[in-house]
Amino acid sequence: MFKALFRTSFFLALILLTVFHVQAEQLTELRQNRVEMVGAGPAGPTNKTYYSVRAYGSGAHDAIHDLSASQQGSGYRIFSAYMKDTGARWVYLATRLRSGEIRRTYFDLVTGGVGARAPGHEVGFSAQGGGWYRASLGFDVSNVTTVYVGIAQTNGVPFFTANHGTDRIYLSDVRYESPAAPPEAARAAPSAPNAAATRGLWVWKADTVLNSQRRQELFTFAANRELNALYVDARTPVLHNQGALAEFIRMAKARGIAVELVFGKPEWALYYNHHEVLTLVDQAVEFTRRYPDARPNAVHFDIEAHLIHQWQGDRNSVANQLIDLYQEADRRLAAVSMPLVVDMPVWYDIHMVPRYGQSRPLHEWIIDATDGVALMDYRDTEARILADADTELRYANATGKSMVVGVETMCIEPASITFCQEGDGFMQSVLRSVNARLRGQYSAYRGVAIHHYEDYRRLRP
Repeated sequence: MFKALFRTSFFLALILLTVFHVQAEQLTELRQNRVEMVGAGPAGPTNKTYYSVRAYGSGAHDAIHDLSASQQGSGYRIFSAYMKDTGARWVYLATRLRSGEIRRTYFDLVTGGVGARAPGHEVGFSAQGGGWYRASLGFDVSNVTTVYVGIAQTNGVPFFTANHGTDRIYLSDVRYESPAAPPEAARAAPSAPNAAATRGLWVWKADTVLNSQRRQELFTFAANRELNALYVDARTPVLHNQGALAEFIRMAKARGIAVELVFGKPEWALYYNHHEVLTLVDQAVEFTRRYPDARPNAVHFDIEAHLIHQWQGDRNSVANQLIDLYQEADRRLAAVSMPLVVDMPVWYDIHMVPRYGQSRPLHEWIIDATDGVALMDYRDTEARILADADTELRYANATGKSMVVGVETMCIEPASITFCQEGDGFMQSVLRSVNARLRGQYSAYRGVAIHHYEDYRRLRP
């Protein structure tokens, strides 16, 4: 009965999560400091009005918003804007402290690079197509009074004598957001800061959780790539340092990032190894009870049973042992209403597996046994990703389950399964197209995920 109630509440949770996760407002009244803002068109990159912003005179050139009493206070805030080069290459976003100090972080609208960064800023910068970029700052608002979007002469140089005819940009949809913790009902949903816009990342080294410097590097990377879900290898932390894991999850949630606890080992598929992973599941349950303010979004298995030698000799037996493990783990996680998400190769749909007197494709058995799937759709073209995910997404739709579509960045063979050769810019273009197609077609679709942190960091632009 619990599982039926969980399925029913799952979709309600997704709706609540979208409503409550972020309190956002568009800033339309901006003070103009040596800039002229003129409406240039009705529909910018987010279908909001966009403006031609031209600099003139000498000094700083920016549009300014003084935070109201309701916008100040304490906690984490995000300030963002969409911008496009129409003559001025360098721009900045800035915060002003109560002391009067202005902290600026610079963005290159030609190359898509981030320049000089101010302390206290977590930075995001991503191409949106058509020459538009979204720049964002995350910061602690407790000492901030004002935010700025400005035109710079070059990287790190905000003061200059402007040429009104050439020092100009397009500007659209300036926003100020206050990430908020989702309500309790929403916390039961896997992986989803936004029901159709997850951007996840697998993180396979425990020191990103345990080491403060590596942790901050990860959060900065996530902000730069606009990632909002982390699938972290939690085996060591959940067994030996739950305090550090709790701190990591709190910091992630303050930044609007979901965290799933990943446990992964191919040989866990076999019965005589189930006790190892179930011990980790039990520890995750106790962790959730011990640290209710640091509740993970899901437990996430990466148990690739096809990598063990028994798979070739007796695939049906290995598959049934794997499904039995998923069912038992799901049962134990139900004690704290924790979803189970699992990684699944896109080609499991070609294997028919007998179970309970009937033979069905392996992907159906796995989707039935879990709450959500990260589909390892390791292809490097939009057409292949869409085609190979269709069967799994249609079944997830029919059963009310969730699914993210994962892609690869490791430099491995064959080249057609990874974006290693194409680079980040090409991958982001493909993922935008995939997301646009899938989010309107499948209610099961939750977004995309990238494998994995260390290789994605090395991926060429």
